[in-house]
Amino acid sequence: MLLELKDTKLYYEEFGQGERCILSAMQQLDPDRKGWPYDLAEEGFHVFAIQMRGYGQSAHVMEDYGEKWYDIWADDVAEFAAAMGIGRFLYTGASDGGGVGWHLCLRHPELLTGFAGLAAGPHSRSIGAISPSRKYTIDAVGSRAAVEQLAMYHKQRILYFAKKFGDDPELKAEFEQKAETIYRMKMDMGPEEMRIQPGITLPWLKTDEEVLKALSEIHFPVLLLIGMKDAMVPLGKTVQPIGAIEHAKAVFYQEANHLLYYGRREDVRREIAAFAEEAFEKDGCRARR
Repeated sequence: MLLELKDTKLYYEEFGQGERCILSAMQQLDPDRKGWPYDLAEEGFHVFAIQMRGYGQSAHVMEDYGEKWYDIWADDVAEFAAAMGIGRFLYTGASDGGGVGWHLCLRHPELLTGFAGLAAGPHSRSIGAISPSRKYTIDAVGSRAAVEQLAMYHKQRILYFAKKFGDDPELKAEFEQKAETIYRMKMDMGPEEMRIQPGITLPWLKTDEEVLKALSEIHFPVLLLIGMKDAMVPLGKTVQPIGAIEHAKAVFYQEANHLLYYGRREDVRREIAAFAEEAFEKDGCRARR
């Protein structure tokens, strides 16, 4: 479905029902709508999967927002919630969607019951203004061969899980098909999608110490799920805010990579479902005071 906001249109899909709403913004929805965050609807939550402005079936963007991308994406989520009549919600995001979560935490804290981030950083200021993987995508624009190479890279990332779950015929088949679908999706991306360069999260904060100080102002629950073998957001290139945030918890998966919601699907579901139950309960208690 498409929701028209004041200056954009967002594609979204809805799963489950009820007042306990979980919102998630992402570049692309999983082709099979399996696993995170869709399976949280089976845990009793009302899930909205939103495609970020600039990508896929949402409105595309021809200009460069510079350092404002994450702010704009976070504001889009806040405006989406208001348009849908959602008061407070739990937000969950992975990778760039996790970056959106940090910006929501600081720009719209009054809307959040909690934030569950997967491979969400935030980036250490030492990483620079652009990640190598982002630069590779931008540099591929205009070259069909480079785009195909990039699409093949993403296909191989998914085929890793077909091999990982090779003893489970159902999962093996799912990831083999998913790999083909994602390959085609990457081949069909428009140049305006590939050129999106949001930079790092919270760009106005110039040192890791400033990042930690800003995050220390978060007073609602935060859950971070982290793959120890994440090459795209490596642990050594992220700020670790657990000690700075009053109600924070981190779970580290030794063998998991950037796509830990595929590699540890049931663990992710269980962790976020339990976290959301507690976050909504605490939020309800605060509201009743």
